[in-house]
Formats: sequence, C-alpha cells, structure tokens
Amino acid sequence: MNLVVNYAAIGFRPYWETGEFINVGVMAVEAKSRYLAYKLISPQRTKRITACFPELDLAIFRNGIRRLDSELSALAIETNLWADDAKQAGKNHPEQGDLFIQEGDIDLFKKLTMPHASPFYYASRGTRLTNNAEECLEELYRRYVEHWNLTPVDHEEKKLTRDLKRLLHAHRLDRLYKEAPWVGTEAYHVGIPLAFTMKGEDIPRKAIKPLNLSRPTPTRIYTHGDEWMAKVRRLKRVKCLPKEFLFAVKMPEEKDSQRAADEICGGLRQLGVEVVDVRDEEAILKFAKIEEDPDFELKS
Repeated sequence: MNLVVNYAAIGFRPYWETGEFINVGVMAVEAKSRYLAYKLISPQRTKRITACFPELDLAIFRNGIRRLDSELSALAIETNLWADDAKQAGKNHPEQGDLFIQEGDIDLFKKLTMPHASPFYYASRGTRLTNNAEECLEELYRRYVEHWNLTPVDHEEKKLTRDLKRLLHAHRLDRLYKEAPWVGTEAYHVGIPLAFTMKGEDIPRKAIKPLNLSRPTPTRIYTHGDEWMAKVRRLKRVKCLPKEFLFAVKMPEEKDSQRAADEICGGLRQLGVEVVDVRDEEAILKFAKIEEDPDFELKS
C-alpha cells in the first residue's frame, strides 16, 4: 500500500447548538499527489433527514448539498489536473501545488476541513493506507454513510470471498462479478460481495455469497444463518432478490454443529436460493458462468 489518504466524513448539522448530525458524504485527499475525491448522498434521499429533524424544511438540505457538490466538484477539477488516472491517484505523480493555494499556505486537507459556519461540516477524520484512492473512498462511504461493517468483521467470510474471487479470476469470470454494496431499497438493503449486474439495472441477475457456518457452537450457527435467511426473506418481500442467488457454505466438522448447519441450508433452499459446499468449485463455476451477449454492458 503506497498511498496515504486523509479523509473526513461530511456531516449535516442544521442546528449547530444541539450537536446532532447525520453523515451525508465523505471527502478524501491523497497526501502526495493531493488528488481530491468525494461522494455525497443524493439530495432526494431524505428519509434519514426527516426522521432525525422532522421540523426541518427539506429545501435547506437539498439546496445545501447541491451547492456543496458544485463546490467540491469545481475544487476537484482544479486540484486534480495532474492526476491522469483516478483509480491510481497519487501513483507515479509528482507532488503538486494546488493552483488556488498561495505559497506557504496550509495544506489542502487541513484547509478544507477547517471549522466554518455551515450546516455541512467535516466530522470524523482519519488516515488510511491504500493502493487505490477511489476504492478507499467507496469503502469509507459505505462505512460512514451506509453504516456497513458496524458489526464485528467475519474474517473467515472475508477469506472465503477472496478465495472465490481467485476462482472466478482463474476462469476469466472476475470481470463479470463485482461487489454490490446496495441491493434493495432505501428502507432496506444489504451488501453482496459477488454480483453480476447489467448496466441500467439495480438488482443483480446473479449473486454469490460465501457463508461461514463453521462456528464454535450450534447457537452461533443458527444466529448467523437465521440472519441471512431473514435478509433473503426481506429482499423477496421488497422484490429485490437477485434472480439467481447462490450461497457457498463452509460447513462445520462436529456432528451437532452439522445438524444446525444442515437446517440452515435447508431453510435457505426453501426460500428459493441455491446452496453448495464452498469446496465444490465445479458447482460454483457452473452457477457463475454466463452466456455472454456481445451487446450487454456491465454496471460500473
């Protein structure tokens, strides 16, 4: 990891004196190249705003976030003149001085995140090492705005996901399957690590989710399995379940735990999704293969 990214969550705080705020975006600056990237929620996504500030005139939020978007967009265009490739921002680029900052002025990130009188302000700040500034921004947005990964990370499922990605890569399927961080509606959505989604569509046509049921006790197996059964039911209810959905399951070795895992797998199948052992590469590849149409475009 050769890039240092300074980032700040962008909060909306309409009543300064109360201290209450909602994260509505993220801004990041790569330290060496000073490449600036940001992501804001849509002005139309106001349910969270209304829930927290029911008496607020929504025009204050909508007009304000549009204005902030315009300001950051203009700033990014000016400061990113030397960044040839957004996905590799900061890599192989000389350190640049921003055209709008006078000699001896404070650096870009500090200047941007200085306190100022506005309903929008820079809240949580931090620094990350990364190989890709754009991907880092997406991860930060999911964490601070979409509230991903607020529960403890399942490192085994992350490993299973990496193994599945390597399998797909070995059979030239990796370009078809990308992470889908938002499957569902604004009211209810889940993230799926491997999904085939056509351009212009929001619901994946195919999705693969590794599921770690190799846990210390049957109770933990039921708890984790029931969580994903509930997610499948809810996605069906809001008509956002992927057309084809495969769970690649790591099974436990102990007999008592196996019975619990079998029950979870049976429950998932009853909901209309496919379940295979994560070691069954042939079954996973058979599911993952797609008859390509030369005219189709993947969702970016």
